[in-house]
Amino acid sequence: MIIREKYTITGALYEEAVSYAGKSRAFTSNRHDFHPGGLSNKEKKMFEGKLGEKAVKILLTDNQISFIEDQSSFDERDEFDFLLVNENEQLKVDVKTRTEDFHIRTLEMVEQAETHPKDIYISVRLYRESNTVIILGWFSYKDMIRKGRIENQGYLDNYVMYDSDLRPTADLEKLVLNRFKKEE
Repeated sequence: MIIREKYTITGALYEEAVSYAGKSRAFTSNRHDFHPGGLSNKEKKMFEGKLGEKAVKILLTDNQISFIEDQSSFDERDEFDFLLVNENEQLKVDVKTRTEDFHIRTLEMVEQAETHPKDIYISVRLYRESNTVIILGWFSYKDMIRKGRIENQGYLDNYVMYDSDLRPTADLEKLVLNRFKKEE
């Protein structure tokens, strides 16, 4: 499996993130805006999340994985960031992007997990100053439910997966991605 040490988001992928964030800022739910700053901050957070998604897109492309990238409109809830597809199976993937050194956990709102569950969550760290992303690890929906850790830090109940709970990125291929390799 090809896992880059870091993913620097430039060119067309960067422009896709800028465009999406600008269009979606007014439609981003207040329930997801845990930080002060209004619309400009929503745009920034959406942009940061999209940069994290673009790193995972590179990972999937590097490894010739068959996927569909989310194409939902900026004014509606997406059902996945990526849909892994083969003849027998489809798995929804959600990318979780963090931006600070003190961020040591990955969150998924309980309500979101109950009403719009994803199969796989990939946790990434964005370094804003260089638009560089490192893939930290991943977990499955079943892992999250099995762990069952719910915390509320003042903005709704969230399932919490600490960094020590994450599976190594290399395990993603042998446990999941190998089933979605493009036919040569």
